[in-house]
Amino acid sequence: MKTLRWFVVLACLAATPAFAENARVYNYSTRLASLLADTQGNAMISPAGWKGIANEANALANKLYAATHVNKTARGLARDARAHVREMHKAAMKGDAAGAKAHAAMAMPFVHRLIDWSS
Repeated sequence: MKTLRWFVVLACLAATPAFAENARVYNYSTRLASLLADTQGNAMISPAGWKGIANEANALANKLYAATHVNKTARGLARDARAHVREMHKAAMKGDAAGAKAHAAMAMPFVHRLIDWSS
């Protein structure tokens, strides 16, 4: 009985990193989805606003990519989302609001799939 109890405790401790990974992926992807969705409206965003949004989205995309190191499927989705966010960042730094908005829209499906995967 005592051996079984220790086995259950060890099994729970071994499973903890997988749950922690999913929680981090979920948190980062929902925050990134929120940022990207905010860019899709009709509101006028200033060039400085685009740069701030792009910098934050880039940081979240990098964190999201780093958090998906265990699962190949999630890693691929995070890589594709990060590629589009980087293109959004480049466009925002050049002052191309239409290009930044387009790349934000292209990143959204990958981020939504990551949200579904992690929930």
